[in-house]
Amino acid sequence: MYLNEATLLNNVRLRYLKDKIYTYVGNILVAVNPYNDIQDLYSTQSISRYRGKSLGLLPPHVFAIADKAFRDMKVLSQSQSMIVSGESGAGKTESTK
Repeated sequence: MYLNEATLLNNVRLRYLKDKIYTYVGNILVAVNPYNDIQDLYSTQSISRYRGKSLGLLPPHVFAIADKAFRDMKVLSQSQSMIVSGESGAGKTESTK
């Protein structure tokens, strides 16, 4: 698949319509604020499901990125960073709780 702006936006839109607010672009996670609650999106069961799993084994989720950074920090003995960026109201606070 050739990645261009139209392809990316269409993929994000189609996922959003299915309440799938997270999308991977390579190893980058794109999040779209759903402006409503999605049941079990941030549950302890979701955390457990992503723990120790490689990126791409499960659907895109902020927990997958957090777990990968945590595992890399332990294995590589190096600090890890995440950049959370977006406009006001984009959902940055919810994604980083």
